[in-house]
Amino acid sequence: MLVILFGSVQFFATPAALGSLRLLAPAETSSPRTTLEDFRNNSRRATALLMDAYQENIQEPGIFWSPSVKEKVKEAEALLARASRALDLREVPPVELEHRRLEATLLLKEILDRLPLPDASTIPGDETVGKSPIASWNIPGTEIRIARVAEGAHAGEYLFSSETVQQLDNVYRLIRDQPDIAGGNSDFYDFFSQSPGHLLPPKWYIFIEKLPATFRVEIEGQALWQWIGLFLLIGLSAWSVAGVRRLAQKAAHHGTGLTSLLATIVAPGAIAVACLVTVAVADYEINLTGRVNDIVGQVGQGIAYVALVVAVLKFSNGLAGQLTFSRSESIDAHLARAAVRIGGIVVGIVLLIYGASYLGIPLAGLLAGLGVGGLAVALAAKPTLENFIGGLILYADRPVRVGDLCRFGNLEGRVQEIGIRSTRIRGLDRSLITIPNATFVNMNIINLTNRDRMPYVRSVGLKATDSIAIRREVEDIANLVTGHPDIEPGSVQVRLRDVHEETPKAEVQALIRTARWDEFLRIQQDIDLMLRDASIEPTTSETGETAPEGSNVYPLKDASEAEGPKASTAS
Repeated sequence: MLVILFGSVQFFATPAALGSLRLLAPAETSSPRTTLEDFRNNSRRATALLMDAYQENIQEPGIFWSPSVKEKVKEAEALLARASRALDLREVPPVELEHRRLEATLLLKEILDRLPLPDASTIPGDETVGKSPIASWNIPGTEIRIARVAEGAHAGEYLFSSETVQQLDNVYRLIRDQPDIAGGNSDFYDFFSQSPGHLLPPKWYIFIEKLPATFRVEIEGQALWQWIGLFLLIGLSAWSVAGVRRLAQKAAHHGTGLTSLLATIVAPGAIAVACLVTVAVADYEINLTGRVNDIVGQVGQGIAYVALVVAVLKFSNGLAGQLTFSRSESIDAHLARAAVRIGGIVVGIVLLIYGASYLGIPLAGLLAGLGVGGLAVALAAKPTLENFIGGLILYADRPVRVGDLCRFGNLEGRVQEIGIRSTRIRGLDRSLITIPNATFVNMNIINLTNRDRMPYVRSVGLKATDSIAIRREVEDIANLVTGHPDIEPGSVQVRLRDVHEETPKAEVQALIRTARWDEFLRIQQDIDLMLRDASIEPTTSETGETAPEGSNVYPLKDASEAEGPKASTAS
């Protein structure tokens, strides 16, 4: 609902001050003379129509305009739009453009009506411009200048310069008390700036006219009643935002999931909508003018865009926090949350840049500042960026996943968490090892969990001392291990080692058909017990020395003695 209100107020609820300029015939701007004459003719006819429409409107019953009044207002709006085409408004920020176009047209009309203009024949016309185009022409004794546009959509046209447009309000304040040389008996801009509504005051303006004269005293270009209306409007907006914020806090406290997530963005969203509504009502209903209207528009729009950026960031952070995965500490989960947060930051930056351009803040300086600041941040955060890139490499290559047992360097442990900056591994001694991703990704990583077979390695003490008996014992050990159902066929190797010692040993190597650690431990224990069952007392033969406790050296029984245990094992 807040998003719909924001779009409606920002782009649809604010009417164009002078209608659609695309539907109008171009103004006569081929020379300073035609520009001046065309502007004066269009603006005079428009203000005369509006005053006639106002007199007709206050005499008619009802609260709505009659068709006749609507037609006059529509024609006057078209004439003012045509007159505004004589103004160079390229330096006006988009946030002020619509209102400034109307206001500058009315101000310039009143100024020209009070200035003694030179004879038309002395003003450069088409015949002069056609021979040798002049750069500009000033009304004698004033700084009001009509200049030739050198580039852009209006190249070659003569328009009232942007400097002239910027100082119209000051010139009007100086000349407003002078008599109207053109023969008019009223100051239409004064009437327009002191009355509510768009172009023509609404019916309820009669109640303001009945107020004491004190309420129509002008302060900074606005009537006292307009100041009162502005402060009441701001107070009502603040009260509404506070009420919405309390409701959002209750929803966030009692709600879960999506309700709690949306509740976090309601308050900044309400601030954005309230600011836009305040700007629209102040501009098109209370009808603030001049610098006061510009300040209200800039501040209101600025707060609205900042609040919208805060809402986007809160939503992205909240959404990232609520994302759940089967492995919540995996690199997939971290990257997904980081992507949502980065997406929110990107949208926020785009909104800030758009809002800055809409408010008239130079984008070139802003982007240059962001570039320099970004370079400084990049240099300061070089290790962090390296670790972030290392995390991306871990995500792309996937040498390990959360829960995998791995060996890196001279350490070994199980991966507990893969983050954006570092990886945490639980060592075999239960210590927690934290390794920066930039370091971890450059190490030789051995993923023990991804083995399709687990190696079985043991040393077995032999009873025999002569070569023939040793060969028989080695074969018996190989047959015993090969007979286990979980041993990979053809992987069993039994080789004699330490043959020159008093107690020769045989090393048993085989592959167990499992990739699970717990299952490997169970099978390994089973094979160890089989070897123990096939052996005599754990002492070396001939010397009678007892093998150390916990040793993996098992003296094997004689073949005749070992047949029973082998048979029982096979069964």
